[in-house]
Amino acid sequence: MTKGALRAATIALFATGASVAAPSFAGAQDITCERGDLEVRSLDFRGNRAIGSGDLAVRVVTTPSSLARRTMNLPLGEKRCLNRTELGRDIIRLKEYYRQRGFYSTRVDTLVQPIEGSTVKVIFRIAEGPPTRVRSYAVTGLDTVPGGNDILRRLQLEVGDPFDLRLYAADIDTIVHRLRNAGYYRADHVKGHDLDTTATGGANAFITVLPGKRARFGEPVFDITPVEGRSQQLAQPVVRRVLGIAPGTQYSDQAITDAQRNLYLLGTYRHIEIAPLPDSLQPPGDTIVVLAVRLTEDYMRQLDSEFGWATLDCGRVRLQYTDKNLFGTARRLELSGQASKIGYGEPLATETTKHWCTLGGSSPLKEDFKFSRKLYYFTGLAVRQPRLLGTRWVPTASLYSERRGEFKAFLRTTQVGADLSAARDIGFRTPLRLGYAFEYGSTEADAPALCALFNRCDPDSRDRIQQALPLGVASATVARVRTDNVISPTRGYLFRTEVRSSASGLLGTSDSLHFNKATGDVAWYAPFGWQNVLALRVRGGVALGRKLSASGRPGFIPPQERLYAGGPTSVRGFQQNELGGLVYIASNASVDSTILGIAGTDTTFRFFVSAQPDSIAPPDRSVPLGGNYLAVANIEYRVRDPFLFPDLLQYTLFVDGGNVWTRESTDQGIRWTPGLGIRALTPVGPVQVNIGYNRYPRVGGLIYYNPDVQTLACATPNNTVTYRRGPSTQNRLEQIGSAPCDGEFLPPTRTGFFQRLTFTFSIGPDF
Repeated sequence: MTKGALRAATIALFATGASVAAPSFAGAQDITCERGDLEVRSLDFRGNRAIGSGDLAVRVVTTPSSLARRTMNLPLGEKRCLNRTELGRDIIRLKEYYRQRGFYSTRVDTLVQPIEGSTVKVIFRIAEGPPTRVRSYAVTGLDTVPGGNDILRRLQLEVGDPFDLRLYAADIDTIVHRLRNAGYYRADHVKGHDLDTTATGGANAFITVLPGKRARFGEPVFDITPVEGRSQQLAQPVVRRVLGIAPGTQYSDQAITDAQRNLYLLGTYRHIEIAPLPDSLQPPGDTIVVLAVRLTEDYMRQLDSEFGWATLDCGRVRLQYTDKNLFGTARRLELSGQASKIGYGEPLATETTKHWCTLGGSSPLKEDFKFSRKLYYFTGLAVRQPRLLGTRWVPTASLYSERRGEFKAFLRTTQVGADLSAARDIGFRTPLRLGYAFEYGSTEADAPALCALFNRCDPDSRDRIQQALPLGVASATVARVRTDNVISPTRGYLFRTEVRSSASGLLGTSDSLHFNKATGDVAWYAPFGWQNVLALRVRGGVALGRKLSASGRPGFIPPQERLYAGGPTSVRGFQQNELGGLVYIASNASVDSTILGIAGTDTTFRFFVSAQPDSIAPPDRSVPLGGNYLAVANIEYRVRDPFLFPDLLQYTLFVDGGNVWTRESTDQGIRWTPGLGIRALTPVGPVQVNIGYNRYPRVGGLIYYNPDVQTLACATPNNTVTYRRGPSTQNRLEQIGSAPCDGEFLPPTRTGFFQRLTFTFSIGPDF
């Protein structure tokens, strides 16, 4: 190796050590304050262009006081003072970091500028100088490796770039990692580079790869420690099957990672360690790799419980019993039961508990007296197989019965249901799930929605739609998660999509329930400012159904499969599910009736409400229609509390947009609603309260009047639908002719600022 290369290697070693050690080393330095010390109120970097100030700030010890002290001069947060010894060392740290990034002529100076009293501003003045760029970059030694070009795909360092030692080291790690995954367990390398740091110079770098021979897995060595006082629960042949590594198969680091995940998913071990034995204990030769599998067993049976309360659920409870080693085969048995609407839904409700559930009448739950009047429940049994026939698929079979609903939209009761699914990872943190679910049950939808959407306004038509029918649904779900935290991400992205279909007689679905549906989400998170987060999310969906008749009405989609938007995890300027089309139920005080005539013993009526909605009583309630198409976008800026609880509280500024519509909708524009909120990070997930500003007029729609239990009467202003009642109709209200309800009712306008505010509350990840 030349002197230049030796000098470069020495610099690289020192720079790498300095950069790795800097954060922990810096955090250990004394920048606390004593009497007479100068408080650092501001830290500034000037002259830096290639490297951002935020990146440089974490490389130095000198740190300003907390935000509250800096911006509002409040005695809150941490006070940090100037340490002149560390200030001098910060210059060295910055120079070495610049050298590591390819800038070998960088100069750094400091300026301590008084502000007022005993406070100062520290300025690092940087003259970066020109970078030393890569003139040549050669990787050799892969001629004998099948697919050698694939090993070199998408390396980070390129000719013409600044000679960044971090990227150089990352390329070496990538090459070795890919070789090990291709079976070359003992892959190694030789590296080197020549540097000419003059203005006309550059760097010549090379990597010589030493792949060695391809290796195969040998017979693994097991060391399994049972729970104290108990014998080993999972037999070694079962563990070997779940491990998924057969002796004689080609070596791969990824296979070891997959094996660890397979065992981890069982939930039967407290400690899992899978690694090759030291070379001194490996068999002779260099083509067999023996793994040491060290496991510590956990208890095999578990009982979990959860109790809680939510604004739209009232009381709720969940119990789950788990046997992690059913019949000693590592199969997992789960017996689950849960209930919600406790205290509000029959039969566990009294007037007192209902009053408590609705917070004395201020909860939105009181608006959903129809679909929340019954107890929601789920009882189920599920069995999960660790691996299907030695593949990576994890199958699950379950039987269940449930009642569930969507706020103000529908109530679904499944007398009996079955679900067969299989899941596997098709990439790193990229799970795929294929499933088939069969249910025999019924869905109760609001009569105005059925009348407005499908012209099913009489009791007989509604009953036919809502009767218990078989429904078989095939589905496929795939997700790609690249975030740093599942509950409250600060960087990364995620993608989710689901396709569902019942549009085949082979699935066992009733002809009237055929549909196709697809939904997808993309979310992106990035640091933005002082430990703050910028979050973006886009969601879309489409649902298509088969027509019930040739009447030209939209195709019928089961209410539980329609698309809804609005609420705390969607567009926060609208209440739950109220974005998109609505129909209204008029109050008795708002409806006028006109007697059109008397034919024999029957009387002919027409009902209507005033065309001046501000002069009448508001509707009793609204009914969301959902839609066939959905689009939602969220832009959110999460600001950490700079004062007392930076690790607990976040303030959010958001703009949400979206809409739900059908092909026949006249209004397909996006509704944008800005707002703000506060998030508390708790062990159960973020708890968030939001205030959204909705500047849009309330959406117009059909309005119906319910003069008796049996019939809904159209009551839109100036409608032409007529009804009769008399002995010939058994004194029931009956529509004359088949004219659809027409016209539009406009709800009372929002006249004041506070009327345009929408308050929402949620527990758990928002998106």
